[in-house]
Amino acid sequence: HPTEVLSFLGQHFLAYSPFLFLALAWAVIASWRRVNQQFKVLFLMWFGLPVFLFYLLLSLNKAAAPNWDGLAFLGFGLLAIYFWWEKLEAGVTLRLGAIVAILVGLTMSVVALDTDLLRAAGYQLDRSDPSDRMRGWKSASRALEKMRIDLESKLGEKLFLIADARDRASEISFYLRDKRVESPGHPPVYIPESQDMVNQFSFWPRYDEFVELKPGTPRPEGETYTEENGINPFVGRDALFIRSGEKNHVPHSIRAAFQSTEPVGTIEVQRHGKVLRTWQVFLCRNYRTLPL
Repeated sequence: HPTEVLSFLGQHFLAYSPFLFLALAWAVIASWRRVNQQFKVLFLMWFGLPVFLFYLLLSLNKAAAPNWDGLAFLGFGLLAIYFWWEKLEAGVTLRLGAIVAILVGLTMSVVALDTDLLRAAGYQLDRSDPSDRMRGWKSASRALEKMRIDLESKLGEKLFLIADARDRASEISFYLRDKRVESPGHPPVYIPESQDMVNQFSFWPRYDEFVELKPGTPRPEGETYTEENGINPFVGRDALFIRSGEKNHVPHSIRAAFQSTEPVGTIEVQRHGKVLRTWQVFLCRNYRTLPL
């Protein structure tokens, strides 16, 4: 998909500002002929090039986000400074161009972080505001926390949290006032159980894992699946499952793992009359481990 590659590069022009990214790309390409002449250039080039090329190749299928290859730009940035430094000292025109590039980059950064500046200037965003992706997380997470507290008071038991995706699980974990964890090393919010290794949550402790059963400790009543001498401390417990959108059903991995699931609320965050995010919250009763 060639258009995905163009999208990948275009997102970098927007993320790093057009002039700065152009100067950086120019410096990297122009420095290639000095790779075999100077070790510092060789080091910086190979510090960043493999990472950038890796995500460029991935973008042949679907454009990678511009922050995924951020590690590459540590080396590329130093390489660009080294390349342009003497040229800027020798040319007044280049110095003026550098000042303009930096000012454009700063302006884009300020506007991207606070698009209300555009509204204050009388410009209305007819299309979706890109900064909306950063907004509403705190309000939604606090509403979810209140919902959990109310349900726990009603049910008389503690509920653990499962989100449908890693970004929601991460943001909710960050904004929870009570970052309650089930055991040391556990995240405050889990993602649905899966045998696939898909992100950082796959490597952290999960609610579907077994822990070693101490000698002489009886097994929980009704537990069916075991791993050697292990037990799952989440068996029989209830959870809240949070998913984005307005779907009134849960995925199979949640439906099969709990005896019953029922919607208990909708969380909606609005700003300037527009819905930023909508979450559906489900009460999942009586967890049981799934067979492998």
